[in-house]
Amino acid sequence: MSNRFDEWSSEIKSYCQKNNLDFDKAKKLSQGWGKDFLVLQFHDENIKANGLLDEIPMPVVLIIEKKDNNLIFTQTEHTKKYL
Repeated sequence: MSNRFDEWSSEIKSYCQKNNLDFDKAKKLSQGWGKDFLVLQFHDENIKANGLLDEIPMPVVLIIEKKDNNLIFTQTEHTKKYL
C-alpha cells in the first residue's frame, strides 16, 4: 500500500499554504490511510503510554478524502491547534 501523504503531498502543501497551516508540522503527524482517504492525527510523545492499552485517543487534526479525482479537506476542532 502506498503512503497517501507522499502521493498527495503537493496538494496538501498547497492547501496548508492557502489556509495558513504549517505543512512541516503536517508531515510529522501520525497518519492513517486507505484507498481514498488520509487522516492526520496528533500524537503527544511526552505522554508515557502503553499504546492502545491506555486507550488514549489521538486527536484527528485533518481529514483528506479523494472524491471524483479531487481532494476534499475537512478541518476538525484540532486543526488550528496542531497545524
